[in-house]
Amino acid sequence: MKKLILFLCLFVTAVFAGESVPKNIIFFIGDGMGLPQVTAGKVAKGSLEMERCPVTGFATTWSASSLVTDSAAAATALSTGVKTGNGMLGVSPDDHPLQNVIEAAEKRGKSTGVAVVCSLTHATPAGFIVHVPSRKMDPEIAQQIAASDVDVLFGGGLDYFDLPELQKKMTVALTAEEFRSLGTPKKAAAILYPVHPPYAAERSVSLKELTQKAIEILAQDKDGFFLMVEGSQIDWAGHKNDGPNVVSEVVDFDDAVGAGLDFAEKNGKTLVIITADHETGGFALLDGSVENKAVDKTGFVHGGHTAAMAPVFAFGPGSSVFSGIHDNTDIGKTMIRFIQTSEK
Repeated sequence: MKKLILFLCLFVTAVFAGESVPKNIIFFIGDGMGLPQVTAGKVAKGSLEMERCPVTGFATTWSASSLVTDSAAAATALSTGVKTGNGMLGVSPDDHPLQNVIEAAEKRGKSTGVAVVCSLTHATPAGFIVHVPSRKMDPEIAQQIAASDVDVLFGGGLDYFDLPELQKKMTVALTAEEFRSLGTPKKAAAILYPVHPPYAAERSVSLKELTQKAIEILAQDKDGFFLMVEGSQIDWAGHKNDGPNVVSEVVDFDDAVGAGLDFAEKNGKTLVIITADHETGGFALLDGSVENKAVDKTGFVHGGHTAAMAPVFAFGPGSSVFSGIHDNTDIGKTMIRFIQTSEK
């Protein structure tokens, strides 16, 4: 309770000390991306887009049911500001629906979107849209997503959706060519894979491209927007103890972060937050070369998640409140407060 009160005081101080509340929020989640994964990405790239953020911190990630969270509970905490049990999406531990940041943005008249490199029904994107007791309920999750008012839906999972119904409410792209020909409709979906995309090297559309197009569409709304972007497969490579793909997925994610920061720098009213839902694998960077930008040897503790704190980076109006150590629910609470008090 003392920690929550302190965080609220920091929030109020930032607002009333002259730091403006953001009109737009772009929220990046590197699924499974702990500090070692960020370090490996920096070695491989030389300089990360994340380094452009002047504010850094850490977030604890445990769920209501376990020291080690899963992505569903973590997404719920980040989207609603409330902890829930592992496997649960958008509901409290006793199965009551929780307001999420996308719903708060819609109530404020803002446009909303998600852009991910996994099925749209997967834990993280679903945790920002739906309310179900189990992440395994893909058909029900797809129905709730299709029935939602989210304006941009970019990812995979076509097998779960009723395509004709979705096409009645928004422009839908099913291939890379159709995606690149979308233009700027007010509402758009790009569901480019039956379920999940392959790893970054084989994807037909990069996460950076998805992010750029999502911003282009959402930024048309004079009242502002909220966008969640997930680097989904950092986690999957971690589960497989696949060091090279951990690094390539971090690089792909960081490229997308650069697109968000480019927009925020020009716009001046956009808060960019970058974090992770949890760390995966107990990843370690064991050998390589800074000079050659080479990650030669990596290691893992196991094939599951860990309870390590997640790194947090922030840029733009309101970013100062994310400095230091907080809980993942603090991020969700703060985004909702910013949305509720932002200009329209």
